[in-house]
Amino acid sequence: MEGGLVMTEIRLAHLYALAVLEYADVKGLNDVYRQVSVLVRSGKIRAENAEPEDLRELLRKVPPNELEDTLMRFLDIARSKMNSIFVEVISAVPLTEKQLYEVQYNLIRKLRRQLDFTATVDPSIIGGIRIIIEDRVIDHSVRHFLLDMKEALYKGVYQTHA
Repeated sequence: MEGGLVMTEIRLAHLYALAVLEYADVKGLNDVYRQVSVLVRSGKIRAENAEPEDLRELLRKVPPNELEDTLMRFLDIARSKMNSIFVEVISAVPLTEKQLYEVQYNLIRKLRRQLDFTATVDPSIIGGIRIIIEDRVIDHSVRHFLLDMKEALYKGVYQTHA
């Protein structure tokens, strides 16, 4: 019985996401996508935090426990419809506008798709850059390099003494 409940919840979130998509088709898919992205990235996923007012009113109809899943499903559907993919660039320090432009330009050339691009700062990577493209990770961070060196060192030590 529990499996049936999960399926019903998934279908409800999907149906609500389709309602948001229908709203976006009228109001402008790119604009609504951007508004929902801002709401989701803020971490304050509540209908009251949505802008503009008509989007807020639509999201108030979604049960609070379905809202996050609904918005994530909407973003996935909208990205697919816009032929866009999610890309997050993580660096130890904020990148300059020129650096961000170069990363975006090179990714667009390589992927040949529009990007839902976000840049974040994570000092724990020490230096370099980590790029997340949907579910793939390209890690050129100093932290990753150091962990690889540590692993190689341990393998060399344990293999020679085994």
